[in-house]
Amino acid sequence: MATVATAALPGIASAADCTSSLTYDPNVPTWDQYFSQHPDDGAIQPFAAGGPGRSTGKNTTHNLDLYFDAVTAAVNSSPGTKDRVGIVKKYLGKSELGNRGVDGRDIAFWVIGTKANIDNLDTPGGDAEFWAGVRGGTISEADGLAGATTRPTFGWVTATPHGNEPAAGEAIARELYELAARLDCENLDRLKKMDTFLMPVRNPDGRDNNVRTTSWAFDPNRDFGTRNQVENDIFIPEMNKYPGVFFIDAHQQTTGYFFPPNEDPVHHEISSFSLDFIQNTIGPALQRVFNDQSSQYQNYNSYDMFTPEYGDTVPSLIMGAAGMTYEKGTDESYSKQVYDHYLAIDTTINLTVQDKVNIQKKWVAQWQQAIDQGAACELQPNKLVSPLHDTIQTIVPEGGQDAVCGYFYKPSEHTGDVAALLQNLTQVGVHVYRFASEVTLPGVREFGKDATSETLPAGTLYIPMAQPMKHWVQAVLGQDPFIPYNYYYDVVDWSYSTQRGLAGDGWLTQNPPATVTASMIPVTDVDLSSYPATSSPVYAFDTDSMQSLALVAELLDKGVTVYRGVAPFTANGVSYASGAAMVSRADLESGAADLRAMAKARNVQVTGLGAFPVARKALAKPKIGLYTGSATIPTNPINQAGPNVTGNTGQCTSTVFCQAYFTLTQKDKLPTSMIVPVTTADLQGGVLASGRFTALINPTTSIATSDATSLSAISAFVNAGGVYVGNLAGGTTTARNASMTTANTSTISGLNTPGTTFDARFDTTNPVAWGFDEGGWIYRDANSDPTYDPATLGGNGTTIPAASAVVSYAGTTTGGGLRAYGYQVNALGAGKLDGRPAVIDQPLGSGHAVLIGFDPFFRAWKEQDERIVLNAVLYPLGASLPASRSTVTPTASQLAAAIEPVAKPLAKAEMPKVATSSKAVAVATTDRDVRIAVKTKQLSSLRKAVKAAKLPKSAMRKVKYAKTKGRVTFVVKGVRPLGTDHHPHWIGRVMHQLSRQRVKPISAQL
Repeated sequence: MATVATAALPGIASAADCTSSLTYDPNVPTWDQYFSQHPDDGAIQPFAAGGPGRSTGKNTTHNLDLYFDAVTAAVNSSPGTKDRVGIVKKYLGKSELGNRGVDGRDIAFWVIGTKANIDNLDTPGGDAEFWAGVRGGTISEADGLAGATTRPTFGWVTATPHGNEPAAGEAIARELYELAARLDCENLDRLKKMDTFLMPVRNPDGRDNNVRTTSWAFDPNRDFGTRNQVENDIFIPEMNKYPGVFFIDAHQQTTGYFFPPNEDPVHHEISSFSLDFIQNTIGPALQRVFNDQSSQYQNYNSYDMFTPEYGDTVPSLIMGAAGMTYEKGTDESYSKQVYDHYLAIDTTINLTVQDKVNIQKKWVAQWQQAIDQGAACELQPNKLVSPLHDTIQTIVPEGGQDAVCGYFYKPSEHTGDVAALLQNLTQVGVHVYRFASEVTLPGVREFGKDATSETLPAGTLYIPMAQPMKHWVQAVLGQDPFIPYNYYYDVVDWSYSTQRGLAGDGWLTQNPPATVTASMIPVTDVDLSSYPATSSPVYAFDTDSMQSLALVAELLDKGVTVYRGVAPFTANGVSYASGAAMVSRADLESGAADLRAMAKARNVQVTGLGAFPVARKALAKPKIGLYTGSATIPTNPINQAGPNVTGNTGQCTSTVFCQAYFTLTQKDKLPTSMIVPVTTADLQGGVLASGRFTALINPTTSIATSDATSLSAISAFVNAGGVYVGNLAGGTTTARNASMTTANTSTISGLNTPGTTFDARFDTTNPVAWGFDEGGWIYRDANSDPTYDPATLGGNGTTIPAASAVVSYAGTTTGGGLRAYGYQVNALGAGKLDGRPAVIDQPLGSGHAVLIGFDPFFRAWKEQDERIVLNAVLYPLGASLPASRSTVTPTASQLAAAIEPVAKPLAKAEMPKVATSSKAVAVATTDRDVRIAVKTKQLSSLRKAVKAAKLPKSAMRKVKYAKTKGRVTFVVKGVRPLGTDHHPHWIGRVMHQLSRQRVKPISAQL
């Protein structure tokens, strides 16, 4: 590293405080010095030694923590050193497996600056409180601008969200040493002007098991906003206390180095400061230093900043930072992997320090700009960042019913899920208020509907856009993200509002009157629960949220009899939706269930009734099997090892199974004893019957006709009164192979729905749709989600009854009435998705098979779809009990009779024969294709670009050019991995060559 003379750095410390040449403090140990004196298993010496690959020089989380703690101790205890530099450790907690007893899985970050800076970091009025106040609106813009010259800025460097991308952990260790040990004036200037936040490991379980995901098999980089995984949940609120001007999210890829400038699309709400700092300052600076060292790199690659789930988009929107993905290839020696990451990190720190005041002032200014935009009900326009594109394909609408002044959530609808959403928002600094009184407003637009005049009740939760966090609010609550260019790297819609099924809520297209806003009550503690002040014979609550349905399951697990109303009703002036839950006081007391405490924990509103005012059905205590899709249980945090468990680390590698298992037990918090993994061996051994299961969930596995024993076990289970829940094409194929249904799919040519939301229609006379009286949506996370053919629901006329469509795409099959949010192709119109079934209820004997044409457990994002699953597994099969003034607790025999299925099982001789040949459903298979469309006249240039990109032979063998009217599409089938950032490296070369050929693609699936 070059030395810098003191005279060349005006404003830094005098020569008496620092050296003009590059020297190091001997009190600060290097990696090799520390581990030579404190040997530890797994510590790699020499530092970063190893060949190419992902793990040859990798150290464990424990070893990295040991070194960081050692440097911290040395700095803070050594005379002279502790006066020059300070380090503080911020311990956050443990990873999922760490919380379950696995050692060495701590999660922490360290902050380094001058001793004065660190001493002032967390004091009242200190730098953290100051910059968070600027971001939060409690510190004025003028004071923030003044602080830019007197206070240090903050910058973040983090690594290993993906556990098998480790080299940045060691690179950050190198950065820590350089910042702590260097005595030169340039370094002292860095320490004075910036507090640097260093986090070498964000996913300890993944790093130490050398896998990409968390121990629950979730991608942390698809959870950074929703924060369902503990590793993100404990980090983001703490990160938010220290808003920085940049945030590095360090990863690894196959070869070369990717750093910004980024590819399109970019979310329109990312601030101008963030984009400009990334694209026009940091990106070019990194290009220069890598050019100086003749190192290979790529820009404008497939990585985008559109979906607010990544480690770059989330900090950009929440902190106003320059959020950036840095990706270093693994094909060089481990020391080179570490060095290149270090070079990029160090360069980012240096350029920020060199223009610190100007950068900090621009960071400050963005927050008042956000407030002003929100006050004017304005969304930021779409913009392009890549030189490959010059035409914005989707314009962000302005004004009228498309204006967004603030989001409202009614105080008595979906309360459990609304509360969880508001808690997520307030933890990152979003301001939430309550309306003090009922108010009738024009321009009220519920999600999925047009604007109208509506009366919002007192207590309505309101999130005004006129606040500093306006960009994040719109990015996650908005109904449509308005993708600017038809490129997509991941999903194209993710609205927290529609994913949670918050129908009836929405946004205001006009600002409320000043009299309303002046009386609004700030919400600091999100508690939407309520309970009667006096005892009542019967207690009731709506089941229009995931939390309220999970409360039903909890009560049943405690032995409480729960009834659900078969239709909406009104009692004592309170309206209840279909499927409202009712329990008697006497039964609560006998079951020793504290409904008040249970409802408060889940933010459910409970009311008192004098009796049962509506016909109702009694529910059976559920025992739910979750099919593993194999002969054993994959190791996971709950079942880490055992005689029928594959593996012993607790690190799950079955995304399909563990995604569902996590959602039901950890997110929805159903009793773990209620959810039982069921293997193929269990099916074949008759465990569904012998284990007295009430439901079986098949997340997506297709059981082949060759396994007639498993298929027969499932069909016999349903016939006897069980409920089978089959998700996606695999779940439906299994039902067909078991001859439980005639329902089938039909393909839609050219259908493209890469995470697209559609309006839906719910049949609330069916228990699977109870609680959806306000409506909801369908989210297709992939093109391969099945598209059911309504003509196939008729049954076989004898043993297989007609099935019913419980949830359908809005509109009619002749076309019209269906709306989509996010990018789609060929989804709307006659013969497309309009009016098609999406969830099917297939009766068979005494039970039901519920077929779901989408993934209800996708990334644990979708409370709405989790409600559909919970409704299905709680399906009441008995006769309806009439409305009654009596609240006498039924006897055990009376309750058993009420739960007993009304429909009779088929005799063994009547049972449809298990299929002898596959009845697999038809699905689209384009999700894994790389597709780049250009104008037909540019075919020759496209071919030249592909040739110049020098694709590997394995990819070239799969290349096709598909011609349609006005365009030709370059297609490489099956090479696009789903759920991973590691898309084929040659994509970037193709895009670069297209730019050289001056070809601007029409759309791309990269």
